[in-house]
Amino acid sequence: MKRLPCGLALVLLLLVATLFSGCATVGTEEGAEFIIATSEAFSRFKGEYENTTYFKRHKPASVAVLPFVGVEDKAYSIAYSKENPGDIVRRGMYNHIASLPFKDLEIYNTDKRLKNAGLTDTGKIDELLAENPKKLKSILGVDAAFTGKITHFDRIYAGIYSQIAVGCEVKLWDLKTGNLLWRAKHIQRAHGGGFSLNPIGLVTATLASVWNLRHTEMMSQTDDLFREIVSTIELPESALHAQVRIPRIDLFTVMNPGKPFVKGQKAAFRLVGDPDCRAYVDLGDFKAGIELSPVPVAVKQALQLEVLDAIRKTYSETGHKLTDELFAAIEKEFDSREIYEGVYMVKPDEQAYGLTAMAFLVNADSGQRSVIDPAHQLDIDSLPPGPVTGLATESLDSKVKVQWAPNSEDDLAGYEIWSSPTPLSGFVQAAMAEKHEGILADQENFNRYFVKVRAVDRAGNTGVFPKAVAAVALPVAGLYQLPQPGPLLGGAIAGEVLLVAEKNPYTAGSEIKVGPGAVLYIEPGVEILFSPGAALTVAGGDLLAYGHKDRPITFGPKAAGAQPGAWQGVVLESAGRVRLKFTSITKADTGLKVSDCAPEIQASSISQSAQAGMLLMDNARPDVNCTVFDGNQGQGALVMEGAGLGPIMRNNVFVKNEPFNVQSYAPLQVDLTGNFWGTANPSEELFLGDIL
Repeated sequence: MKRLPCGLALVLLLLVATLFSGCATVGTEEGAEFIIATSEAFSRFKGEYENTTYFKRHKPASVAVLPFVGVEDKAYSIAYSKENPGDIVRRGMYNHIASLPFKDLEIYNTDKRLKNAGLTDTGKIDELLAENPKKLKSILGVDAAFTGKITHFDRIYAGIYSQIAVGCEVKLWDLKTGNLLWRAKHIQRAHGGGFSLNPIGLVTATLASVWNLRHTEMMSQTDDLFREIVSTIELPESALHAQVRIPRIDLFTVMNPGKPFVKGQKAAFRLVGDPDCRAYVDLGDFKAGIELSPVPVAVKQALQLEVLDAIRKTYSETGHKLTDELFAAIEKEFDSREIYEGVYMVKPDEQAYGLTAMAFLVNADSGQRSVIDPAHQLDIDSLPPGPVTGLATESLDSKVKVQWAPNSEDDLAGYEIWSSPTPLSGFVQAAMAEKHEGILADQENFNRYFVKVRAVDRAGNTGVFPKAVAAVALPVAGLYQLPQPGPLLGGAIAGEVLLVAEKNPYTAGSEIKVGPGAVLYIEPGVEILFSPGAALTVAGGDLLAYGHKDRPITFGPKAAGAQPGAWQGVVLESAGRVRLKFTSITKADTGLKVSDCAPEIQASSISQSAQAGMLLMDNARPDVNCTVFDGNQGQGALVMEGAGLGPIMRNNVFVKNEPFNVQSYAPLQVDLTGNFWGTANPSEELFLGDIL
């Protein structure tokens, strides 16, 4: 006979026998061996088990299933992004414990009581069970507890075949004495390469494929494992005889549980089981009694056609023969089952993570079956994070640091940082931050804008924005906290000061002097008008003028219509840091005098000077880039004299300067290549001295 491809075989392995069916029990009582059979599961049991002597005389009335653990350092070959194998197998165990005549504590309530007692670690739970079981009994409110250790949760490939293995060791403990009541150890294996001939197994497996349910092959093996394990628990015969007819549940699942359900979304549940029953779902303490109703006849018929077509196709593609008898049996099984469906629509401001959906099916005899979906937990979150508080900005060079107080939500995913040039509108997201701070990089210095921040949770809910705060990148931190003199200037600058454009125009009635220890900062757009004879002299101090192409800094004469030479110009003598960016110097006697310092001049202009545009004297080492020398008179645009000169001048433009573009009296040749001189082939008469 041909074998199925591995992937199809794994799907068809799902629920090869009816899920959540009855169990067999076996044991001895007063030395007389007996078996109470409710299925053939025990007859296939190949593991080891023990019903202790103490258990035979002390039957618990209520039980809980404690968290399962894995073998230490065990790397299982099948992993899940959200859950570990211990959680999945534990829920599979609970499904079968719930069918026994014990009063069982739901997993949700078990975990809540353990958490409230500070027992979130399985190691601490084991310690308490060994040292003080009565305290654990008091915490849980049950007589006995199941513990479990996962030994196998693997898929092993060998050629075209695969083997799925789920195994564990389970024990039941009396919480009054700490005595062992029962134990079992077993591994359930299934081999790919064949598929179930059981009609309901084929139906449920194909439904799972049609509904795109994941992890179903492992869930099938988990279900089979505990059906057999639980069959070894010795139970009083009277308890089983007293049970009413219990309805069957073949399949129960939460649909599309991958992401949290948010406001307005519908969490859907589907159940396949006996007809003519009441079906509903509980979500722990969050929500009870979510009604499930039979799907419309047309929907069931469409599903039946889809399932039957899929089974035919699978048989045909794999070379197996689907007999008329088997096909008729499949149709009969499908007809004998009801498909129930229901939804819960998420309301505003609801939040609950890790919900285990428990389905109930109740028949006319009041017989009840309950199962949980062992493969999926449900997350509901329509509760947005709270507003961000303590929003503040810190100015850095070409960037802004944004900070705020951390939010306290457990499901926080991060924060969105939004910015706008105006305080009330036009905001766009500028960055995302995981912590309570972020950097807005590549910002233009002195460009004022506004920032607001909101928190985002794992479900994508966003908090409300607080009031926006102003932000500005600055070349020097704390620049706007400096003194801001003006608009009348003159005399010595003391300490560090900042000239701001909002005080324009500034008027210098006398020389402005920046001496040692003083720093004059100038923001974009500042305009300083100089009286006759006035100058800006930097002698030992720092001058940092941060103009912008759209907001240049202007140094010019006070009088409207003044002629070249109307003020003295900018003088740099043994200056410290000097940076002139997008700065215009116009109609000075000498636009810029430089000696014993190395200023940086970028994207600026020196025009209509009476004596010279720029005069370089002893030890002048300016770095001049992308600057225009236009219409300078007297000695022309650039005059160099003295020793120790080292100008770096590239990408500059020299136009309409008279009588020379450059005069050099330096003892060494000066390299001025890489500049534009008004034409492609400037006249040699415009240059005087040893110039390259």
